[in-house]
Amino acid sequence: MAPTRQRAADWPCAAGTLRRASRSLARLYDAHLGSAGLTTTQFSILRTLQRRGGKMSLSTLATDLVFERTSLYRALVPLRRQGLVSIRDGADRVDRRAKDVAVTPKGKRRTAAAVPCWIAAQRAVLDRFGAEAWGHLATDLQHLTALARRADVR
Repeated sequence: MAPTRQRAADWPCAAGTLRRASRSLARLYDAHLGSAGLTTTQFSILRTLQRRGGKMSLSTLATDLVFERTSLYRALVPLRRQGLVSIRDGADRVDRRAKDVAVTPKGKRRTAAAVPCWIAAQRAVLDRFGAEAWGHLATDLQHLTALARRADVR
């Protein structure tokens, strides 16, 4: 006899479950990164910029981080105010609204100071959840992100 398929409505909501987990993890990482003067989101932005050569277009950064452009711009305001990033008109001659975001030397120093805090948060998660379990979940979440990006209906 074939196993019965559960109806989608019988499963916990994927979006709600992931949001709760995300907010909980963000609080943990924020508690660690706070001593370096950064939030999890700010650290992620700065690390992404550094991994991509220190500068990228606002739209590419938004795509990489799965942000709406306007939400990302709002998240960049405090980083810009602190002198950790610069935002300039982009090189795109077709779209005059295009902006480039670059990490500043001060931003690089702040990120370097925050790395040990991030490592402590990462270690706390891995020690409790398990490194192997996290590896499997991270892979599954990457697949889920890709699936959701392909299904994005705007």
